[in-house]
Amino acid sequence: MNSKSLIAGLAILSCVSLSSFAVRADDAPAQTVQPSKDNKDDLEKGSRVPEKFQRKGEAIHNWKAKGLHEPAKESQWVQINDKYVQVQTTNGQITDIVPVKKAPVKK
Repeated sequence: MNSKSLIAGLAILSCVSLSSFAVRADDAPAQTVQPSKDNKDDLEKGSRVPEKFQRKGEAIHNWKAKGLHEPAKESQWVQINDKYVQVQTTNGQITDIVPVKKAPVKK
């Protein structure tokens, strides 16, 4: 066996080993909360929200009118189902949850 064949074989083996390791890292269970319309109790402080709620387009800009306090630095308020959720824009972690106040029904 010549040295070129040996080096090529080792290079292929190392690539396969590294790609196998990367796949295993991605198989780890995600800590992301997947809010659904059926389960409204799946949000809690410290858990993470899907990436879409970290985007500026999802932010509530009139938070004061909704009775919410000013969001912390690098955070924003978003609405998920019937709750206002303060989310860190850097990592999606929930830092506060406030139920949406329903307007009284006029009869």
